[in-house]
Amino acid sequence: MSTLSLVSTHFKSDYFLPEKGLSRDAVRRHIDRMIEIDPPERSGLMSIYCNRGLDEGHEVMLEAFSKVYKKNNLVTALMPGMKQIEEELLSMSANLLSGGESGIVANITAGGSESIFCAINTAREWAKATKPQVTAPEFVTPYSAHAALNKAGHYLGVKIKRVPVGADYRSDMEAIKSAIGPNTIGLYASAPNWPYGTYDHISEFGKLALRHNLWLHVDACVGGFVAPFVKKLGYHVPPWDFSVPGVTSISADLHKFAYAMKPASVVAYRNLELQQEYHYVKVTEWPTIEYSSQSVLGSRSAGPVAAAWAMMHFLGEEGYLRLAKQMMEEKRRLAKGITAIGGLKVIDTELILLSYASEDDKVSIMEIVAGMEQLGWVHFGTLQPPMIQLVMESKAEPYIEAYLKDLSDIVGRIRQGERFGEGDLHYTR
Repeated sequence: MSTLSLVSTHFKSDYFLPEKGLSRDAVRRHIDRMIEIDPPERSGLMSIYCNRGLDEGHEVMLEAFSKVYKKNNLVTALMPGMKQIEEELLSMSANLLSGGESGIVANITAGGSESIFCAINTAREWAKATKPQVTAPEFVTPYSAHAALNKAGHYLGVKIKRVPVGADYRSDMEAIKSAIGPNTIGLYASAPNWPYGTYDHISEFGKLALRHNLWLHVDACVGGFVAPFVKKLGYHVPPWDFSVPGVTSISADLHKFAYAMKPASVVAYRNLELQQEYHYVKVTEWPTIEYSSQSVLGSRSAGPVAAAWAMMHFLGEEGYLRLAKQMMEEKRRLAKGITAIGGLKVIDTELILLSYASEDDKVSIMEIVAGMEQLGWVHFGTLQPPMIQLVMESKAEPYIEAYLKDLSDIVGRIRQGERFGEGDLHYTR
C-alpha cells in the first residue's frame, strides 16, 4: 500500500547562505521558480489547495496582515488596538462555537494541532486537581481521531486509547464505553473526523462524560466554522457544540472554513474557570513579571490575527452562508456524478468532506489515484480502508465537470485492463 511521509527524510546540507544578498527581483524570480514546481491550483483545488475562498478576501487579508505583521501579539497588554482586535476575534469565534450557551471563552492558537495540544494539556491539569488518584492519564477516542491527538499525548504523557469505528465510520459507542477505565480522564470525539468526514455520536459522548466525570474534547477543526452556517441553511448537522451537555472544550481552525490566513485556530472552553485555572501556564519563578501566553507559542505575529478579523468582517454571516451553500451544492453534484459512474460508493457524510470507495473488484482506489495523478489531479484519502477524499472548495465549482469526466475515463480504462500502479494519497494539516 502506498504511503507518504509528511516530512523530508533527507536533510540537504549542501546549500549555504549566499555571500552577498540578492536583489529583490532575483529573490522574486527564485520564489516564482519554486512555485512553478508545485502542482497547479486546479490539480489540488479539492485537496491541498482547499480553503482558499474568495480572491478579493485574500486581498483584504493581505492588506490587514501587511499593516501589523511586525507586531508581537504576545504583548497585547501594551497594544490596546491589537488587544481589541484579538478579543473581538475570540469573541466571534466563541459565539459561533457556543451553540447558544453563554460563558464560552476561547484562546488563539497557530493551528489545529496546537489547539488539540492545549485542550489535552488543560484536561490533564484539570484531572490533576479532580482525579488525583490517576497517575497514568488516558484519553479514549475512535480510531478515526486526528493524528495530532497522539502527538499531543506523546508530548504530554497522556496515553491515547483508540478503538475501532463502526461500520458507518462513526464512533462505536459500545467500544468507547468498554475502553473507559480507572485511568481515563477524557474522551475525544470529532465533528467531523478528517479521514472519513463523518460525525461521531457526540451527544452520547456527552452523556458518558457526565456519567464518569470525564473531560470531553470535540475536534471541530474542519467543521467548526462551517457547521453553524450549513445548519442555518436547513441541512442536517448532528449535535456537536457546547449545546451538547458534557462537551468541555472544542478546537476549530480559522484557517480552514473561516477562510483565514494560515496559521490561525482557536481552542474554546465551556467557561472562564476552566480556562483560567487549567489552560494557562503562569510562570512567576523568574526575574521579571508573570509570564503567560495565549497558547504554547510565546512571540507570535499579529498578522494572522488581524487577517482573520478582517476576513470575518469582510464576509459577515451573509458571506459565510453563501459560501456554505455553494460548497454543499458542489458536494451534491460530485456525489451524484461519482455514483453515476458505477462501482464507486460515496460515504454518507455531513458538511463539506466527501469520501468514496470502490465496490468493484476490478477497480482499485489506489489505481484510480495513480490514474488521476497522470491527468493532473492530487488527492487526499485513507488507507484503512482505501478511500479518496474530496474537500469542497468555493473556487472548485468550474472544475467539477472536468473532474467527473476524468474520473469516469480512468475507471473505464481500469475496467478494460489498463494498469496505472499505485498513487500517493497526500496528506497535511
